[in-house]
Amino acid sequence: MPAPPEAVYDEWLDPEALAEWMCPRPARAVRVECDPRVGGALRLDIDDQGTAMTVTGRFLDLSRPHRLSFTWTCTTWEPSDPDSVVTVTFERLGLAQTQMTIEHRLLRPDLRDQHLAGWLAIAEQLAAVLPRRGS
Repeated sequence: MPAPPEAVYDEWLDPEALAEWMCPRPARAVRVECDPRVGGALRLDIDDQGTAMTVTGRFLDLSRPHRLSFTWTCTTWEPSDPDSVVTVTFERLGLAQTQMTIEHRLLRPDLRDQHLAGWLAIAEQLAAVLPRRGS
């Protein structure tokens, strides 16, 4: 990422920022709620070309600027599916670069490829907005 770890980390906890880059295009977050504390809620109301869905979760770890983790479930999943867990780590590379790693665990096997493609697109979208923030 073209910004220091603190700036990249903070993007993950800012509702306005999340609305800009969190969903892989053409999907869009039309409403974002974020309570950035351990146990606090995360909610993304998403419009994916006319299909509405909601992703919800709870923050498990907030260790600025190195790591954050949250549960992740989607209204399109089966009600019996357990929450998955997203962990994002941030490692400084030089003065203004960050190696960001996203690990998404406990997904049903049939959801893995879709989520891998989604997280790659989301990372590209985040990388694109960071220079505009002056980070």
